[in-house]
Amino acid sequence: MRRVALLLVGVIGLIAIGYLVFSLSTNGKTGDFSETIEQNIVKLKDTNRTVQFADLTPFVWDRAYILEDPFLNGEAIDKIVGVKCNLDRLETDMKRRIIFVNEGKFVFDYIFDISRFWFTSEDSGTIELTGSSSVFVEKETAKRIVLKIAQ
Repeated sequence: MRRVALLLVGVIGLIAIGYLVFSLSTNGKTGDFSETIEQNIVKLKDTNRTVQFADLTPFVWDRAYILEDPFLNGEAIDKIVGVKCNLDRLETDMKRRIIFVNEGKFVFDYIFDISRFWFTSEDSGTIELTGSSSVFVEKETAKRIVLKIAQ
C-alpha cells in the first residue's frame, strides 16, 4: 500500500512539473509573439509601404483568420478556421483576434485591442489571409493604426 501511495505521489509530481514547465514556456512565447506583431505593425506605419502579412509574424503559418465577432465561442471559431483551437470567446467588444493555422494545425491566437489597431478589407466579416496576403497602413490617428488587407 505504501508503495502505491509513493508511486501515485511521484506521478502527480511529474505531471505538476510538466504542466508548470509547459505553462511557463507557452506564456513566454505567446506574449513575445504578440509583442513582436505589434512592434512590426508600428514599424510598418513608419515605413509607409506594403508588405506580406507573414512579415509581421515571428512564426510560420499558411492561413489566418481575422475574426470580426469577439463573442464567438470555441465551437464557432473551430468551424470557421477548420481546426480545433480550444479557445474561449472574448469578454469585451474592444478586442478582436487573429487565428493563425499552419498545415491544418492551430499555431497562435493573436488578441488585439481595436482602439490601437483595426484591419479592413474589401470583404466584410471574417477576413481570411494566406501567405501571399499583403497589408499596408491605410490611416493613422494619434491612437489608432488602420491596416488594409489586400488579397
